[in-house]
Amino acid sequence: MQSLMIKILGIRLALILANFLFESVDFHLVQPMIWITVILAPIGVLMEYITIPRISYSKQLTLDAATTFVLVYLLGLLLPGVSISLWGSFLITLLITAME
Repeated sequence: MQSLMIKILGIRLALILANFLFESVDFHLVQPMIWITVILAPIGVLMEYITIPRISYSKQLTLDAATTFVLVYLLGLLLPGVSISLWGSFLITLLITAME
């Protein structure tokens, strides 16, 4: 439960920070940030619990970063009120991975 709360707060903070720092990330509404956080956090925790006993930490971070990149980019395309380019998705992924 602690890991989920940390991810929820960290992902939300990374999205807010990316919105203010990067021109390729633009959230017009608050709801897409909430949806991205609600989708990424449980998937990240589930991936951690599945992969921790099986693979090394560096491979786990790589898998987590790849999943985050794909999900952020696809959710940026699907959700209204958000504009995220490929580069913006990469920058958000770097922020979230650094948080991990």
